[in-house]
Amino acid sequence: MSNIKKDKKTNKYYFVLDGGRDVVTGKRKQYRRKGFTSKKQAEIALSKLRVEISESKETGLGNKTFKIYSHDWLKSKKLKLKASTIKNYEEQFHYNITPYLGHFKLEDIDEKVLQHYIMELHQSRGLAPATIRTAFGIVGEIIKTLTKKGVLKSGILEEVSLPRQLKTIKVWEQKQIEEFLNAPQKILNLSRHYIGLVILIKTGMRMGEVLALRWQDIDFENKVILIRQTLTRDSDSNNYYLQDEGKTASAIRMVYIPDSLIKDILTHKELIDKEKEIQGVHYNDNDFVICTREGNMVHPNNFRRSFTTTIKQLNVPKIRLHDLRHSHATYLLSIGVNVKIIQERLGHKNINVTLNTYSHALPAMQLAAIDKFDEAFKG
Repeated sequence: MSNIKKDKKTNKYYFVLDGGRDVVTGKRKQYRRKGFTSKKQAEIALSKLRVEISESKETGLGNKTFKIYSHDWLKSKKLKLKASTIKNYEEQFHYNITPYLGHFKLEDIDEKVLQHYIMELHQSRGLAPATIRTAFGIVGEIIKTLTKKGVLKSGILEEVSLPRQLKTIKVWEQKQIEEFLNAPQKILNLSRHYIGLVILIKTGMRMGEVLALRWQDIDFENKVILIRQTLTRDSDSNNYYLQDEGKTASAIRMVYIPDSLIKDILTHKELIDKEKEIQGVHYNDNDFVICTREGNMVHPNNFRRSFTTTIKQLNVPKIRLHDLRHSHATYLLSIGVNVKIIQERLGHKNINVTLNTYSHALPAMQLAAIDKFDEAFKG
């Protein structure tokens, strides 16, 4: 039963539609809508809501469990997502999603169910806000698909509260980047892996992408690096292996590189060629750009150690290796490079990831923008 009523305090109309028992609390589920300026508006909204609920039941999807539907959803995603991304999704489902939402029928999922799920991760599991947001981001993708199919009502995600995530990203400013890039003139016994660090800060690539980089992946003529594979750690064995980033041309990310980096890489190649000649048949030619003297893969721990040793000898603030990537992106933002270009360079799935990650740099950009506006229209 549902009655459209008028709130005497606000002079606006509202209604409450009964939706049966709540699967979490056992209490009756109710759909409450308010703020209508006329009774006619409320009647239309009520009719629309009834149709949405009715259609969700008629599709047959409503009776499916979240576990079954999400399994099929992830299976379809494998056609366009990278293998590394799929693996991350699978881990999220296994540990942080399916144990909590898997048993629910799709038609029973509402704001209360989702909020209860968030609270379980936050209070019972004690997961970090970033981890919760990652898991819920995947759940949100599925919920949006279900709302488009009419299985769930629209706007269901808007009522869910997520734990606040305080992001603190340390980055180098232009002067500090210049200091780091000037290391060959200041450090006598510079690490042989320094070139990898230079590639990181001049391209914004990930460490795994740099350590998996091969000579065949660099197009010197067109000034571009093709990211075809990445060094990935197996979560079960903790061993590292090379993983293809894409089997089609559209799946391979291209990162354009400056002339200065091309010069640095070619200088490094001279060293590698000499080592090949010295080692002879004992050299393991894996085609790696960043490699040991014998041509083997460089372990990430050794690469991080090279970075730590290098910055200790320079007058620069201590940051994480991954912050070289952040420094690259933040610097590009600071000089006015289009955010879409930065998203493509970093390989972010969508532009919102880029904007959210580097929101710390946006206020300065806003100030610069209004200053330019003032300059343009000075009398």
